[in-house]
Amino acid sequence: MGSFCKTFTVTIFLAPVLCIITAPFHWKIAGLARKERKEPPPVDFGTGEMFDKIASRYDFINRALALNLDMGWRRVMVDEVTDSGELFRKGKTAKVLDLATGTADVAILIGEKASEYVQEGATAPADILGVDPSNNMIEVGRDKVSKKDLSDVINLEIGDARHLDGLRDNTYDAVTMSFGIRNVPEKEDALCEIHRVMKKENERKGISSKLCILEFSEPEGDTIMGYGAKMFIRHVVPLWGAFLSGAPKEYMHLQNSIKHFPKPNDFVSMMESLKCGKKGRGSFRVEEVKQLNFGSVQLYVAKPISN
Repeated sequence: MGSFCKTFTVTIFLAPVLCIITAPFHWKIAGLARKERKEPPPVDFGTGEMFDKIASRYDFINRALALNLDMGWRRVMVDEVTDSGELFRKGKTAKVLDLATGTADVAILIGEKASEYVQEGATAPADILGVDPSNNMIEVGRDKVSKKDLSDVINLEIGDARHLDGLRDNTYDAVTMSFGIRNVPEKEDALCEIHRVMKKENERKGISSKLCILEFSEPEGDTIMGYGAKMFIRHVVPLWGAFLSGAPKEYMHLQNSIKHFPKPNDFVSMMESLKCGKKGRGSFRVEEVKQLNFGSVQLYVAKPISN
């Protein structure tokens, strides 16, 4: 209810003010948006090169478009993937992989959570690797990590979720990916690479790992708030993203990629019907799908399995 009140208040009172202030620019933005809708960017437009262009303003635009709610969604994911910090109580260094790390928001939240469990003379509670295909996003992320004094536990590298060639099999205790899987054309390839590098369940040895994917989708159903969230994604995001960034194609892609992303049930089916590994027996068991922001954001919680 608190999120609703915040969203409603900001929308009702702030949006008209912003519209008046930026009125002289609306005709230009609307013209650019119409052009992009006639010739929308391809679904696989979300490459590292695309994000290189908007990296310097990415955090500011994210906070503005999401009304600062996006950090709350990320915190929900971090609490889930770390079992509210229990991951760092096991007496050994937890290995965490954050894919589509961007400017390292999630990696930093995990690092801050891990720092709560630092003990004098003990090994570091976490070893966090953030991977992203955008060099400029990584550079912004490294500056943020340094300012947070987390460089000893967080390492950021350029890479592609579909080709994690430098990472060993059965290595990671936890993997996260926030708002990135929809930008990957070959989603099954990326999911199978994630499956490969995660530790597999072994009840006898007490081994278990967890995958959390945070992603947008167009809300289903006929609720007023769901309809409002859908209109926000379809119209407000590309318009204001274009205005704030000066990059209409990039923010038209955001709306386009959400529109074409599988519905939650279909994405769950994709994860659970994978045939990963040399014998094709690897997939995921999706344990929960948490609905956030009136059904426009989902948190998929899964474990890797071998059938």
